Amino acid sequence: MRVYTLPPYEDVRYPYLLVNAYWRRSLAYVGRDTVSVIVDSGVHSVFERMGLKEYPGGWRRWIARVAAAYAECRARGAGEVYAVVPDYPTDYPGNPIPDNVERTIRNVEHALDEYPGVRWIVPIQGRPGSVSSIARTIERLEEMGLLSRTDYVAVAPTCVAKSVGFLRRAAMVARSLLPGHRIHMFGVTARAWPEVARYVDSVDTVNFNWIYKGIAGKLGTRREEKLRAWEEFLRLVEPYLGAGAAGGSRPAAP
Repeated sequence: MRVYTLPPYEDVRYPYLLVNAYWRRSLAYVGRDTVSVIVDSGVHSVFERMGLKEYPGGWRRWIARVAAAYAECRARGAGEVYAVVPDYPTDYPGNPIPDNVERTIRNVEHALDEYPGVRWIVPIQGRPGSVSSIARTIERLEEMGLLSRTDYVAVAPTCVAKSVGFLRRAAMVARSLLPGHRIHMFGVTARAWPEVARYVDSVDTVNFNWIYKGIAGKLGTRREEKLRAWEEFLRLVEPYLGAGAAGGSRPAAP
């Protein structure tokens, strides 16, 4: 199982990058030594931090922005590039979007039609804590013929989920319904990695700095503190990537 993330600094190398179409500066992390990169749409920034109900400039413009970020990552020489179709969450407590499934499916159809050259990851949206809603969305996407146009999907209502049981069941259902697809899960807590690893191909996290809080009782803010958290993250992630496969590194501290 691959674990995608973004290192604390550009000069820290890691083979599986999660970059962000909202924060275009993150694309600078991508290079010829990048094995694989996923371009995320910036859901957390747009809907959690900013509290918006729609992507800035509208959904068509944002899909175009993600497609442009995808092209830039390819130009930077990454070995493999995927992009997530911009979706709509309903699991952020302060900003739930009730029609998130319908709007996400609309975006998927548009992205696949208008940008067929992009290797899209199709998000499977649903309701918080509801495995059955994930299954229903998969069925709808299959009925519309959209899943046959991609080899990679992402189980989406998992970013803030704390229940390991829910995450395991969601992974199991997705795998049973999509045996021929690669499956990603957004924002899965590290506690759930052992439970989902046998069912999914990849997960992502951007919360490795919290590791330092467990070490020192506070979040790391200085370079050496963040690098310490990064080293602990590499030790945590290596069993899932395979012995020696983490490939992460840190430069010498100044």
